[in-house]
Amino acid sequence: MVVSCRIRPRSARVAGALLLVLLAAGGVTACQAAPSSPGPVPGQDAAAARPVEVLVSAAASLQDALREAMADFDRDHPAIHVRFNFGSSGALAQQIEAGAPADVFIAAGQQPMDRLVEKGLVDRDAVRVLARNRIVLIVPRGEAGRVRGWLDLTAEEVRRIAIGDPAHVPAGQYGRQVLEHLGLWARVNAKLVLDQDVREVLHHVAAGEAQAGIVYQTDAATSDRVAVVAEAPPGSHRPVVYPMAVLEDSRHPAEAAAVVEFLLSARSQAVLQRHGFLPPR
Repeated sequence: MVVSCRIRPRSARVAGALLLVLLAAGGVTACQAAPSSPGPVPGQDAAAARPVEVLVSAAASLQDALREAMADFDRDHPAIHVRFNFGSSGALAQQIEAGAPADVFIAAGQQPMDRLVEKGLVDRDAVRVLARNRIVLIVPRGEAGRVRGWLDLTAEEVRRIAIGDPAHVPAGQYGRQVLEHLGLWARVNAKLVLDQDVREVLHHVAAGEAQAGIVYQTDAATSDRVAVVAEAPPGSHRPVVYPMAVLEDSRHPAEAAAVVEFLLSARSQAVLQRHGFLPPR
């Protein structure tokens, strides 16, 4: 007797018993295992469901506005998770030059972005302007009588003036330009406290550890412990712009580009302007 059978792996025991019976009966000549569809690879479903992470290295002055804007993005794009690395633009550019991972870079000035363009880490044609800002002079709230304007920084009672380190903080570079324009840089240089980013300047003034500080208008608006006493005179510094680009070696360029486009959308721009940023023009 010739018997042909197909054994499915999940019923192998039953088929094996049947095979023995048939052999005892005298005649199996062809019996093969039926191919089965492959089972799930352990962890495969979890990996497929895990969102792509896009790392955005951005100027410290943007942190409140970006967190709010990207909360909307996260809700609309569950397959993409945005993570931030905030700091001074110059320091972030140095990190990227040294090989630190990042998908999108947003600076508080043109110079840090230009450095990455020169290094071949950013395509110049890919750079977009996210927003603009203003430079202001702040004092601890309740002490506005001591410093009412830029020229008051030379007064003897003003002992400490907080400013971002011009070596790598764009807000500090703008601040230096204002002081030089007004002929005050050499006169107040000994009073300057050089901070690592604009939020540190804001903290020192709000805590009363400095009698004055130079920050962006948007940073001043985040604290009720400081008061703005003067804006930078027109033409006293380079325009404050926030250039933004996807990095050439981004691990997820398509998702990073989606983040950039969202930040330029009317919806995101409304959030930025609500935080005091000026439109990119």
